[in-house]
Amino acid sequence: MSTQAAPLAIAQVIARNAAPLAGILLLGWNAQNVLIVYFADTMLTMAVIFAGVLRKFAPPIEDDGWAARLNGEVGMIGGGVFIMIVVAVPLGLPLLFMLGGNVDVRAMVNDRGLLAGLAWQCVAALWSYLELYRALRTATPEQLQLKRRFALVLLRWMALVMVAYLGVGFIAGPFAALIFVAIYVGVSIWAELAPDRFLRALPGGAEDATVAAAPRGLTAAPHAPRRERSRRERRRR
Repeated sequence: MSTQAAPLAIAQVIARNAAPLAGILLLGWNAQNVLIVYFADTMLTMAVIFAGVLRKFAPPIEDDGWAARLNGEVGMIGGGVFIMIVVAVPLGLPLLFMLGGNVDVRAMVNDRGLLAGLAWQCVAALWSYLELYRALRTATPEQLQLKRRFALVLLRWMALVMVAYLGVGFIAGPFAALIFVAIYVGVSIWAELAPDRFLRALPGGAEDATVAAAPRGLTAAPHAPRRERSRRERRRR
């Protein structure tokens, strides 16, 4: 989002990202469940990007009918999911620290609200892949800035990972999940409102940030040789 975004747009970004935090504080939502849904959203977004890249560099044959095309797309999605699972192992382990070390797996499995949230994330990811599929028919991954989008998603979660390894989860105890949800909300707002500053602030993200425009005082530098040539011509005359 532009640094000169309208106040209404900024308010919408803040309200949309802060809604889960408000749900926890005002409506009694389970903070651990919200954090798990955040993790699922991160992983599924990565899976969509992985599948999109595979789809672009290994497109299915489109002349063998809809069955062959469907089989090819399922293969791309399966490849993206496989890579996601590989990545989810190292990125998911810190989630135990974020939850305060107190995880009741049986209660989570029986929680319909959590299951509904995860199901919705899967549906949203599939819809996102369909949009990316259509976009890749007319644009390249570079034009769609998939690498930059991946960096924003990854580093947003890595911000939580870095805080988790400081031991905040165990210190906060039962309030750990709430604290990490609040951190995620803040990081998400930052990443949407000032993505380039966000990328430059975290390790490994600077190369995906947009190059800042040159200061106004430097814009005249490329024209200096031309002015120098004009002076020499006047002297010769």
